Amino acid sequence: MKRVKTGLLGVLLIVLLLIPEGPAQPQAAKGSQLFATYTAPAASMAPMWIAKEVGHFSKHGLDAKLIYISGPLGTTALLAGEVAIGVIGGLSPIRAAVAGAKDLRIIGQTKKYMVASIVGIPEIKNVQDLRGRRVGINRLGSNAEIYTSAGISRFGLDPRRDVKYIQVGDAVTGLAALKSGAIDALTTVPPHNLFAAKAGFKTIVDITPLRIPFAATILVSTKRTIDEKTELLKKFMRGYAEAVHTFLTDPETTAKVISKYAKVEDREIIDYSVQSEAGVMERSLDIDRGGVEFVLNYLKKDFPQAASIDIESLLDRRLVNDLQESGFLKSLWKQ
Repeated sequence: MKRVKTGLLGVLLIVLLLIPEGPAQPQAAKGSQLFATYTAPAASMAPMWIAKEVGHFSKHGLDAKLIYISGPLGTTALLAGEVAIGVIGGLSPIRAAVAGAKDLRIIGQTKKYMVASIVGIPEIKNVQDLRGRRVGINRLGSNAEIYTSAGISRFGLDPRRDVKYIQVGDAVTGLAALKSGAIDALTTVPPHNLFAAKAGFKTIVDITPLRIPFAATILVSTKRTIDEKTELLKKFMRGYAEAVHTFLTDPETTAKVISKYAKVEDREIIDYSVQSEAGVMERSLDIDRGGVEFVLNYLKKDFPQAASIDIESLLDRRLVNDLQESGFLKSLWKQ
């Protein structure tokens, strides 16, 4: 176990060196350092970047070190104790908790609904025409599979029998597969649905307006870390809440930060991504039980024990309650 943790720490230190450095911030007090991870260079992760770049974290006396760790490895880093908090898609940590990682806790949430589209070739006129078609997803068990399943089942299709899932790895490879004819449709998230439209493909199912509850972007830690670093995490949550305010009220700053971290220069793409996320972003960081329940129900086919999980055992509301009860959120949004 020690060898695994040491190896992971080495990876984290290497990745940390690749994170863009923000402007110089006021020197935080000794013992105020906190390592935090985000798992995708996507607009839904932007409040963490904004809090670092604008100085929301340092304003509260927190020296936050941001680490990009792709996908499920973010959950692994949390469990290994190498990072204190993660902004992560909900499937990976909830699956880990169901599989036995009992220390994981969801402590906040910024995205409560699915934001995605199924795009495809012009010959597919409607959802029913997806029967027997090849639908590209990142991988089996990914958010893309969940989005596809939820989206087409709303229109009477059986997601296990009526479509053929093709694992494409990522959205860029998926778009290439769509263009080459290797797949007939692709499940995408902003801005890749915009790229698909510009390439001449059509939207078959716009999942976003369906308002399907989902633990899409959550803040995760462990019970041990929360108990040991409560005050530091309170500072993190306040800085993060202020960054959500910036995201929703200051488009210029938001666009600049997203461009830096996501390495995207096209302002139309950035604005489209921000607009898509803003419509579902949760100001209070409160946790939606419905989204967690959706994931647990989805996992039951592979993890029967998911049916007996007490949702409240996965949640720790101490930090979001502090934002409310202290009057911090009321003061922030009153501004």
